[in-house]
Amino acid sequence: MTFIRNHLGLILPLFAILFAIEYLLVFDRVIKDYETRLQEQYTVIVVAEKSVEPNQIKHANVLVNSVESVDAESVLLRIRKQISKRNLEKIKAVIPAFYTVKLRHYPDKKRLEKLKRDLLSVKGVKRVQIFEKVHDRLYAMLLFMKTNFYIFGALIGLIGFLLVMKQMVIWQLEHKERMQIMALFGAPVWLRSGVLFRLAFVDALIAILLVTGGMVYLISDNYVKGILTEMGINTTLLLHLNDLTYLASAGFGIALFCAMWVVVRFREEL
Repeated sequence: MTFIRNHLGLILPLFAILFAIEYLLVFDRVIKDYETRLQEQYTVIVVAEKSVEPNQIKHANVLVNSVESVDAESVLLRIRKQISKRNLEKIKAVIPAFYTVKLRHYPDKKRLEKLKRDLLSVKGVKRVQIFEKVHDRLYAMLLFMKTNFYIFGALIGLIGFLLVMKQMVIWQLEHKERMQIMALFGAPVWLRSGVLFRLAFVDALIAILLVTGGMVYLISDNYVKGILTEMGINTTLLLHLNDLTYLASAGFGIALFCAMWVVVRFREEL
């Protein structure tokens, strides 16, 4: 029972740290995917007194990805039966030119304001509609969510790291007498500390497998798939092969670092 409790003392905090890392990786991908969809749907409207070359608008700011002219004929066709031909020609003569501008990525408020100034500097452009209220609310929501989840992940990581360190101290006390005897007989550091590194490696491996297995289960579970689909989240965002590299680096790195810390502390006590 003590053996299991000692191992859980390292596996559980490592699992919490790795789960927080994986959660942040998934959350970051979901947010980026959401920002991409917002960027694709978000449109800036440019109103010009007369026809303007689309390239002039496109080159006004690096955020501009594409510029399309809005065909006014489709609007005029709807009303041409309701007014005379003469009045229709007058409307054509005074109606401004409209352009829809698509952006390369979803900008913050500062860049959006600069975009507006740059577009207004184009000769012939008299108005730019960027829908500030909608943009500000969405961007503020994204920033709020990012900040809160990163703080939450950092707290979990800190608490988990302290618990791992505490468990390493317990292991040091359990094996202190054996390590001292081996030191008296001239055993090298790597030999007398080998048990700590083995325990750290095995427990880290178990924690990595548990997190990976949990994510694989979530991907394959139909109930979870249904919920994610309703939320508009692609299940492929949940687990990437690169995540295994991050989890392995973090799991083994933390466990072996803490084991090394115990070894250094033991040498100082001799």
